[in-house]
Amino acid sequence: MRTLGKAKKGISPVIATIILIAITIVIAIAVAAWVFGLFKSYSGNANGVTILSGVSSCYSSSSNPTGLNTPACIIVLSNQGSNSVSVIGASVNGQQVSVTGSALTVTANGRLTIDLTALPTTISAGQTLNIAIALNNGATVTTTIIAS
Repeated sequence: MRTLGKAKKGISPVIATIILIAITIVIAIAVAAWVFGLFKSYSGNANGVTILSGVSSCYSSSSNPTGLNTPACIIVLSNQGSNSVSVIGASVNGQQVSVTGSALTVTANGRLTIDLTALPTTISAGQTLNIAIALNNGATVTTTIIAS
């Protein structure tokens, strides 16, 4: 015969339900943070700043429209974000280059044209150039342009 007073006790069903709901909420928050972080990293958009490849161009020494016998790139940036962003550096095919322009800040919802100078002297017409522009917010925007 069994004695009723010596039976093993377990967790109350109410407590078990609360624990399961809490664990589910924590997992849902972790998954949501991962998914939104994943989409943000693949957006390719540095706070709204992009290079307008269609109007940006690079020239070899012989085709530079300014008449100078040096290679050059004219890059147009567009800022669709709500904050101004400044250009702090640039590289062409991994080599640092000088950035010039009347101002180096892209205003919110504005455009900026910059000139890249001191380019490698080996640029020739038809060469593919990988352009990277470093911004003061820590982001880098990139594009590929074929020199003319």
